[in-house]
Amino acid sequence: MAFCLALSSTPTSRAFTTPSTSWALLEATAAPSRIVSIQAHRDDNNCQLILCDSRRQFLQATAAITVTSWTEKALAADSVADAETEVPMKTFVDNAKPSLFSIDIPKRFFAIRRSSKGDLPDEKTGKGRRGGTIFTAGDMSKAEVIAVERFPTRALLEDEGIDASGDLSTFSAIGEPVAVANLLLRRREKDKPGTQNIAVLVGDSVDLSPDGRTLTFSLKQQINVEKPELLMETMGVSELYRTTVAKATLTSNDGQLLVVFASALDQDFAGPDGVALNKSVNSFTAIDQSAGN
Repeated sequence: MAFCLALSSTPTSRAFTTPSTSWALLEATAAPSRIVSIQAHRDDNNCQLILCDSRRQFLQATAAITVTSWTEKALAADSVADAETEVPMKTFVDNAKPSLFSIDIPKRFFAIRRSSKGDLPDEKTGKGRRGGTIFTAGDMSKAEVIAVERFPTRALLEDEGIDASGDLSTFSAIGEPVAVANLLLRRREKDKPGTQNIAVLVGDSVDLSPDGRTLTFSLKQQINVEKPELLMETMGVSELYRTTVAKATLTSNDGQLLVVFASALDQDFAGPDGVALNKSVNSFTAIDQSAGN
């Protein structure tokens, strides 16, 4: 004969309680051949303890606890996995005289600060043997690259036949943010060697800081693939794309524009490496040159 005993109580306080229902299960022996379950059911309004010999209720409660326990363990495992896959970073502070910038980059990246006179861009034109690039970091095994370029703000406009007179201290004064981002892209494409496909500005990625002195944007570029069928066999894709995130700043206060570009193949950018590259771009800081350093 089945039996059931219910005890209920109404809480005297309306202090905060967890809105969702929580379950607990205890096992006891009512008779040598029977299993009795005590289920504690709690919600915002009352508490009930139900003593019942129903096998079905016992199994349902056990299943609920098992699923909850498994879910909590899975979430904990995901948290540990995320921590393990996070890319370790290091800080690079420009060691040139004068020091121009600082940036956080992945620890595994090599880092090269251009110092030879022939490698550095001309202060007036922004052109050099390596274009306007003054710093490069990356992981060649994964085709991941971070580059910092420096050139006169006037040169960005004059090279395109645009009048460079007037106030050039903010991007707002120079022109529309999307138009300026396209100028930066065109200058970068001119400096790139070879016959690679041209990168395209992602229009809705353009963002201008409230003070008008920092511009961020992203680019997308298709990579030439000679044997798509072989690529499909080895990587599971027939096309390759590269994503680049960029940040341009006028905060050095010396008439020069500093731009950082960080890029990776899409399949790498979609994972922890993409998070790390975004961190690098966000961390990039131009050092104020107006007071000397």
